[in-house]
Amino acid sequence: MADQVVIVTGAGNGIGLSMIQLLMKSAKVSHVVAVDLNIDKLKAIQKEHPEKVSLVTGDVSKTSTSIEAVETAVKQGGHLNSLILNAAMVRPTGYLPKLVVNDWRKAFDVNFFSQLDMMQQAWPHLLESEGNVMMTSTRVSQEPTDSWTCYATTKAALNYLCSCLPLEEPKIKYVAITPGAVDTDSQTASRLDGKIKNFSPKMRKFLNEIYSSNKLLKPEQPASAFVKLVETGIPDKFTGKTIYWGDI
Repeated sequence: MADQVVIVTGAGNGIGLSMIQLLMKSAKVSHVVAVDLNIDKLKAIQKEHPEKVSLVTGDVSKTSTSIEAVETAVKQGGHLNSLILNAAMVRPTGYLPKLVVNDWRKAFDVNFFSQLDMMQQAWPHLLESEGNVMMTSTRVSQEPTDSWTCYATTKAALNYLCSCLPLEEPKIKYVAITPGAVDTDSQTASRLDGKIKNFSPKMRKFLNEIYSSNKLLKPEQPASAFVKLVETGIPDKFTGKTIYWGDI
């Protein structure tokens, strides 16, 4: 029976868009709320599945967007089972002394505080359903890195938050998922930043080597791990952990 109701942020492109496409095919999902600033690519999906997906256009760093997403999920689906907190921004990237502190604040607003805000808005509904919270993390948050210091720091904070949440409320399950190097717009932008901004030569070489060796994953590969956990729930052994998508 299709009874899973899901909110996905950062749904308009890349991994998030692939999540929506896969969720539309799931027999266990009854309704999805797709959230993004740009919903152009989502409109065709909604046209094909008008009863299964609702679109919310908005900035995830605004509480009003979180409220609208949760209210839409409960109104259209009757309840809420899973949050997939995928919205993120990679910039600012480059040499630390040249980065603008206000750009760091914006990155934390999107990559960290928006996730916290969405969880707080959804909390009573997730508590009722004993639901799931999935966060998109990154491997660069798990060991020191240059050039993406801001992005890595925001995601490291998210990983730590995930580890604390089971102590706050064990009835809800939580996991941070690292998708690996994926062929998305943000990956392309990172390579371009290496040419036009302050990416280190080492990092520029690393990114270009991944791209030229065809080692980038397709977005639907890591997206499938998120959808699997929507369908099965997050196992106890994963809750509070940061896990590579291929290990799910």
